[in-house]
Amino acid sequence: MASIKDAFEESIQEENATLKYIIFAIPIYYWVDLYVKNEDMSKFWILALILIPLYIGFLTQCTTNVRNGKNKVLPSFNIFSMFWDGIKCLLAIGPSIAINCILASICSKLTQEHIPESSTLTVFLFAIWGLFISFILTSYLCYIKDFKILDAYNLKTIYNTSVDVFFGVIFMIPQVLIANAILIMPVTYIIWIFFGIPNPIATFYWCCVFIFNLALCGHYLAQIGYEAIATKENQDKLL
Repeated sequence: MASIKDAFEESIQEENATLKYIIFAIPIYYWVDLYVKNEDMSKFWILALILIPLYIGFLTQCTTNVRNGKNKVLPSFNIFSMFWDGIKCLLAIGPSIAINCILASICSKLTQEHIPESSTLTVFLFAIWGLFISFILTSYLCYIKDFKILDAYNLKTIYNTSVDVFFGVIFMIPQVLIANAILIMPVTYIIWIFFGIPNPIATFYWCCVFIFNLALCGHYLAQIGYEAIATKENQDKLL
């Protein structure tokens, strides 16, 4: 079973982990600072176009490293490799994201037309969006194994394993929130006591935690991918 404990420990204890979190947090800190100061929003949006594939590449490399059994979680310091992997990942699963979001929106509108506003409608909408998001995540997990675009659209695998991925992610969310509470609350409280909030020190620390979350989620998703997809594929081969 996927373990948040393993993901947490291996993501934080790896050699040079702290240094990587600090270095990779610098661009996101600068980006947040641009937003807070609201001085030149054109730079903000230009930087966003660069950072999105960069950090998707970070997440992708973390997931791939764990999924393929490498003795590391984090990427190297090569940001160009991260950026390129992020671009490839976006190109690979971009159509899946677009198609599933469109289908989820259509299904949501049809559901709203037939079910009045109520807790029942909320449950149905959650189930609809959860299902289509699980298709996207399954597509992503199929892709990162060998970086083959066709793997991202293996409909048989997506159909057979998306429900398992969905429940895996449902269990992941509260565990990640607890891990974040452990990391953020004590340090933020100390900073608030001595320096006040908002504060550049607190902002930079939160940026470091954001990068750590990418590694943590990448690790956990790799575990889900192995349990839901690889195990199922091995069972099918035996049959």
